[in-house]
Order: sequence, then structure tokens, then C-alpha cells
Amino acid sequence: DAYAEREKLILRALCAFGAVALENARAYQRLQDAQMQLVAQAKMAALGSLVAGVAHELNTPIGNSLLIATTLELMVERFYQKCTESPVRRSELLSFLESARESANLVARGLHNASHLVSSFKQVATDRAHEQRRVFKLQQLALEIIATVQGQINERGHSVTLAVPAEIEMDSYPGPLGQVFSNLIQNALLHAFGSRNGGNMILSAKHLSSERIEIIFQDDGCGIAANNLKRVFDPFFTTTMGKGSNGLGLHISYNIVTSILNGEISVANRRHWPRIDLEC
Repeated sequence: DAYAEREKLILRALCAFGAVALENARAYQRLQDAQMQLVAQAKMAALGSLVAGVAHELNTPIGNSLLIATTLELMVERFYQKCTESPVRRSELLSFLESARESANLVARGLHNASHLVSSFKQVATDRAHEQRRVFKLQQLALEIIATVQGQINERGHSVTLAVPAEIEMDSYPGPLGQVFSNLIQNALLHAFGSRNGGNMILSAKHLSSERIEIIFQDDGCGIAANNLKRVFDPFFTTTMGKGSNGLGLHISYNIVTSILNGEISVANRRHWPRIDLEC
């Protein structure tokens, strides 16, 4: 009889509150684990998309080079047979040399384009994998990122205009910043244009001061509903759930800009464009 009924009720209530708190903690931990898994899945999906983009972009120059090289091989074989069977006129020799030179130039141009794409993909992969801080040209980084998604952009006749001065140099993390650029472009392709063809995107940048850079990404798409503007950076918020979006792209971009790049990111509709303010 040490405790009266009132004290027992208080103790029971405290125990119940404690049990609820412990269960809430476990539920929160499970939610965090689920979020981490979804983020990991999103990264793997992005990697798969990048690999598909690499294959698509490389297929054109390499395929063209292979076709031209095969044609050139056949042409040389026929010309060799002709030389062994009968004398060759000067005009025939000059015609053959002209065709061979043109074919060699086309092969060299195609392989050069393929080499440039591989270099861009390699630099992007290295930056994303190591997230190392280094000095880099912002324009060059933007060009490399656009190259990785150019196939998806061209597929529906969209375009990206780059308005980044060549002299802008940053001492920052090009890998995470490139991920932000990629996420913004992918977000526009998925949400802004829908089934429409010929959408336009602009990526621009300028100095706010000697130590700050403002980057603006804009598109002429359908815009964002006013009641969704404040939610676009929330984790798992998407208006197209089940249609290729998991709501993590802009959330990851927000975390990268604010935590890794020491910047700010905001979004607005129409003429008040999304902007990123970063240290340079």
C-alpha cells in the first residue's frame, strides 16, 4: 500500500508514454532506414540512366565510324584488284584518293567525338565518386554534365542554352554541383514539358561578389502549382508518383547545395526563376 490509486494511475500513464516514445523512436529509425534505401535506389537509377545515356551517345559516332571504315576497306580492296588487273588512269587514282581522304576525315571526326564524350563521362564519374574539392571552370563542368544527358534532351527536340562566362572559376566540389545540374535538367524533362516537344532550358551564372556565384536554371515549361512551390524540396514529394519519379531529386539537390556547397537554393514560377547562390 505504498502508493495510492492516483499515484498508480500516474505511474501507469508514465509507463504508457514511455512505451509510446520507444515505439515512435523505433518507427522513426525504420523510416530513416527506408529513406536511406530509397536514396540509394535513386542513385542507382541515376547511374543506370547515365550508363544508358553513355551508350546512346557513343553509339552514333562509333557506329558511323565503323560503317565508314567498312566502306573504306571495301573500296580499297576493289581499287587494289583494279590495279592488279589493268593500268589505272590518273583520274581514277585521284578519285580514289579523294574518297579515301574524305572517309578518313569522317572516321577521325567520329572517333574524336567519341573520345571527347568518354573524357566528359570519365570526368563526371570521377567527380561524383570522390566528391573532392578542387579548382574548376564552371562553364566546362556545365558542358560536361549537359553532354551526359544530351541524348535525352535531343530525343524530344528540347534544347539547353548555356550562358556561363568562361572566366568563372570555382574552388568547390564539382561532383556534387554536377549532380545538382543533372537533377535540375532531369526534373525539367520529366515535369516541365510533359508530352510537349521543343522545350527550352537556360543555365546561366554570374558573380554576385568576389566570393559568391549566382546560378539560374530556367525553362519555358508548364510551371509549378502555387501550393506546391513550398514543397518541391521536401523528401518524397512528387506530383508524378509511379510515373518515373520518387520525389528525391530536388531534395538531394537542396541538401547538396546547403550542406556541401555552403549555398542557398530557391525556386519560383515563371519570371522569378530558380536560383542557386554559392561560394566560389
